[in-house]
Amino acid sequence: MSGLTEVIEFIFSWMMQNMPNHPAVMRKGLSRDVIEAKIQELPFYLPEEIYELYEWRNGGVNPFLPHPDAWDLATFFSLEEAISLSKEWKGDFHLFPIFRVEDSGYFIVGKKYKSETTPIYFNDVPEDVVKLKKPINPSLTTMMQDLAEKIENIKIY
Repeated sequence: MSGLTEVIEFIFSWMMQNMPNHPAVMRKGLSRDVIEAKIQELPFYLPEEIYELYEWRNGGVNPFLPHPDAWDLATFFSLEEAISLSKEWKGDFHLFPIFRVEDSGYFIVGKKYKSETTPIYFNDVPEDVVKLKKPINPSLTTMMQDLAEKIENIKIY
C-alpha cells in the first residue's frame, strides 16, 4: 500500500469513527484498465496519484473528506462525474475536479505529459488561482497527509 492509499484509509477510518452522523458511502475502486478506458476521451493525462485515488475508491455517494476547521465534508466525485465536469469546462486550461465543498472545488490542471503528482487547487473561481499559480498543495498525497495530521489531533466529544 502506498503513502496516498494509507493516508486516505486513515482519513476515511477516522471520519467513520468520529463523525458517525455523516457516514460516507464509498463506491468500489476501479482497476487501472477501467480507468484507462474511461479517461481516453480526455485531452490530457492524469497523474499517477489520481489513478491511485480511483483505484482506492470511485468517489462517494455521500460526502467524504473532513475539514479540520469546519464540519463540512467534501464530496468525492466518481471518475465518471469528474470526466463529465472536465469536459463541460470552458476555460483556458484543462480542469479535472476531484472534490467539492459547497460552491468551491478541489481540482488539478490536466497536463499534456505523464507525471507522478500535480498541484492541487481550491477555489470557486478556478481561473483566479490558476492564473496566480497558487495551488493549495503541491500534490494530492501531501494534501491528504496534511489533513491527516490536523484531524489526528482533533478531540471529538
